Amino acid sequence: MDRDWDLHPTYESERIRIDGALSPAVLYDMKLPRQIQDDEIALMLSIADFHLDRGRPMIVLVRHVRGTGVIAARHRKMFADWLEERREALQRGDFGVVVVMPEAIFRAVLRVVYRFRAPPLRTITTSDVPSAAAAVRSELTRIGQAITPEIDAFLDGVPP
Repeated sequence: MDRDWDLHPTYESERIRIDGALSPAVLYDMKLPRQIQDDEIALMLSIADFHLDRGRPMIVLVRHVRGTGVIAARHRKMFADWLEERREALQRGDFGVVVVMPEAIFRAVLRVVYRFRAPPLRTITTSDVPSAAAAVRSELTRIGQAITPEIDAFLDGVPP
């Protein structure tokens, strides 16, 4: 999917919000993950490709809300295939994902999946937004990116 994320850094529907306006900090706000459509998954991958192809760092905060579930199996497969295709590029060390997963059972499932098939990028799972925001700040610092006042305010403004 060809999208100029510099010109159009955000996308929003009733199902998801993708906000790359303060890159390298990017938000995937999974409002209704079970209802996300194929083209929206393609947009999520598109912004990651946009950063990878230009050599830009990216730390994604993926926010889930309790009781909304997770994306469909076919979408998880799309992500798994993309991770495998982009494995080499993702290992450069300046890409990461911080996932807010409020339900303990989903966090446990993620831990098991990661043990058997570790993703090729740093992945941190937290139970709440404040912990995730702190993890994003830590990851930005780890990769040598400044935490600007705008990024700080953005992270503080992510709904709980």
